Amino acid sequence: MILEAFSAQLHAQFDLDRSAVDILHGWLMHVLTSPQAQYGHVSRAIHMEITVIRFNGEIYFQGKSLSGQCLLESLYDYCRSYEDWQFRRWLHERKASDFSTNSG
Repeated sequence: MILEAFSAQLHAQFDLDRSAVDILHGWLMHVLTSPQAQYGHVSRAIHMEITVIRFNGEIYFQGKSLSGQCLLESLYDYCRSYEDWQFRRWLHERKASDFSTNSG
């Protein structure tokens, strides 16, 4: 349910100039700073499992429990797999001549 909600956000916002992890951080901040009712079960679960830590001007996300840590790890794994998939898709559309270093 949470991965599905994030997946929809990622598909809507992904481009090559912005990493999936940046989109995840923005989405988590939005969910954690919005009223819980806006996202229903997803928001309640995220509020219960994840907290925001501000340290030296940086923002970090931390699981409140073991299940929260697993949730964060799953979200980061999803980001990596999505970026890998996008790269494979991009690479599949290329020809060998696109990588030629000959300028002649």
